[in-house]
Amino acid sequence: MMSLQMLGINPLGSLLLALVVSFVIILFGTYLGVLGALQTFFGESSWQDVSTVEEE
Repeated sequence: MMSLQMLGINPLGSLLLALVVSFVIILFGTYLGVLGALQTFFGESSWQDVSTVEEE
């Protein structure tokens, strides 16, 4: 908890924290988008299910 308070006081730390939070949000959104596309276009929930259907 003390390190987060120190990051909040330091302008460089707050910028770094904002970049990390933004990156995590974008990464999570991308994951949800790919998962939604899998379910919409292929009706599957993972790439393994899609590849095994194509091989059969």
